Amino acid sequence: MTEPAAPAKTAIIPKADTPPRRNRWTLWLPLLTLLLLCGLGAGGYGFGWPWAQQLWQRFEDLERQVVDAQAQAAAPGPDVAALARAAANSSVQSGLASLEDDWQRELSALRARQNAERAESVRQLTGRMGRLEDQMDRLLAVDRRAWLGQEAVFLTRLAGQRLLVARDVEAALVLLEQADALLRDTGEPNFEGVRLAIARDRAALAAVPVVDQVGLYARLSGLVDQVEQLQLEFEAPASDMKADALSTTGWRERASAGWQAALAKLSDYLIIRRRSDEIAQLMTPEWAALARQNSRMLIEQSQIAMLSANQPLFEQSLQRSAKFVALFAQQDADRVASIVADLGALQNQNIAPDLPDLTDTRSLLEGQVERLGDRTSP
Repeated sequence: MTEPAAPAKTAIIPKADTPPRRNRWTLWLPLLTLLLLCGLGAGGYGFGWPWAQQLWQRFEDLERQVVDAQAQAAAPGPDVAALARAAANSSVQSGLASLEDDWQRELSALRARQNAERAESVRQLTGRMGRLEDQMDRLLAVDRRAWLGQEAVFLTRLAGQRLLVARDVEAALVLLEQADALLRDTGEPNFEGVRLAIARDRAALAAVPVVDQVGLYARLSGLVDQVEQLQLEFEAPASDMKADALSTTGWRERASAGWQAALAKLSDYLIIRRRSDEIAQLMTPEWAALARQNSRMLIEQSQIAMLSANQPLFEQSLQRSAKFVALFAQQDADRVASIVADLGALQNQNIAPDLPDLTDTRSLLEGQVERLGDRTSP
């Protein structure tokens, strides 16, 4: 290592010619301090004066606010109760508004839940209906031809019932015509035999003689009126007796009327006849009334038999009625002859003509429909 040369040089320079470094720093230090202070002062003035002005402005604002607050405190204050009511009203209104908002939210939620439940119910119901329709289709499993055949069977059965119960030939014809139209619409060849049977039944029904029930009932009613007018010779009609009673004004008329009444009363107990006369002439007015009543009831019975198409009862009732009417032959011959003739003519009326039996046609149709259903079922 080399030794430094500085100590050798300092030893050579004399102290009187070179001033010491401490003395120079001593001269420059105050100057630098002064310059630093001037700079700080200039900087503080440049930056601190605006801040000082702002701070002073804040102080003035605070002082002004304090003065205003003191002035307001010194002025008369507002109504405390009004302020309280206003505050209470505002709180109540805010509470009501809050409750209304909650209620609206709950209502909206409830409506949304109900709509969702309704939509779910509709969806489930639609699904069930679809499943039921599918099940019905699988269970029935028949086509339009089978449906039309079943309806034709029903119409044929109904036509047979109309013939059996009411002997309504016209209704049976209409029902068979409708059944044949349904079988025609099916277009099924297996129904041709059934249609032939229906055609035969329709022809047989068309050939059935028509019974004039209204006319027969009217003729029998007229005979009832004629039977009521049958009288014995010694019977005085009630209308004639009343006319005689009203026309008697003198004692002779009253005596004559009394004599006639006595004779009429005596005739109830005493009847003069020849031994060759028939027993029918022994009828009393009571027996005559009974005979008329029996004849009327038998004719009415024949009316009921005619309406019910009971041929044996119809003929029997007319025959028995003619026998009771014949008891008045000696007393009212012309009326009795007319009534007996009408009764005999009515006995020849056929009130129950033979009707065709639709059972075979119905059985044939039912068998064809059943075979068609078996063929169309899966």
